[in-house]
Amino acid sequence: MRIWLPIVAVFAILLDAAPLRAAALSVAPTRLNLGTTATTDAVTVRNDGDQPVLVQVETFRWTGPLGREGLEATRDLLAVPSVFRIGPGQRQVIRVALREPFTGAVEKAYRLLIAEVPEEIGDRGGGIRFTLRLSLPVFVTPAGAAPRPEWRLERDAGGWKLVLRNAGNAHIRIRNLRLRPENGDRVIEPAEPAAYVLAGAEHEWRLPAGAMRRASRFILEADSQGGPISVPLAAKGS
Repeated sequence: MRIWLPIVAVFAILLDAAPLRAAALSVAPTRLNLGTTATTDAVTVRNDGDQPVLVQVETFRWTGPLGREGLEATRDLLAVPSVFRIGPGQRQVIRVALREPFTGAVEKAYRLLIAEVPEEIGDRGGGIRFTLRLSLPVFVTPAGAAPRPEWRLERDAGGWKLVLRNAGNAHIRIRNLRLRPENGDRVIEPAEPAAYVLAGAEHEWRLPAGAMRRASRFILEADSQGGPISVPLAAKGS
């Protein structure tokens, strides 16, 4: 069963008090998977609003943190159509494929950026408009590839942090992350409880100040795409 992710964005806020217009888009699925056998996949965009929307699709190689330094434009993926207009109540299927066969041993990660293209509304100029951008992960995974998480607690000048190194050849998705002290003290929950960690990459979670004062041994608990995680950890030097 597909899960629809609703994305509601303000389409236009005009300074001269023109009527407010909004666009509401949904997508399913919210991630795509390709590999050595399944070389194509598809995502469906649905317009639940009452106005037509012009949409542009771009593909990026994903190599690090989500930002300019972690995304680079690529032609490895083909997304069709790359530009389309979708009317109220309509759907559009975007088909995604590899341009070349994948033969590597380490998973490659990409991002599919689905963005609204701003358009003029009627004859009225000026004002402020907000457009939506939705970034979907696309993974190209070789057969048998899997993550290999390595967890540790570290302290630096900024305090304590929880570090995950993924020594495997496929990504791991972490959700509902928490540290449970063995002495029964209050559970520590990082401000960012979820993250993707790509193959060969590291991710760190800063822990709240003072959270490590009353305990030195913990059980790390989290959910991942491979099932629940429970790992004993020691805070050395606490």
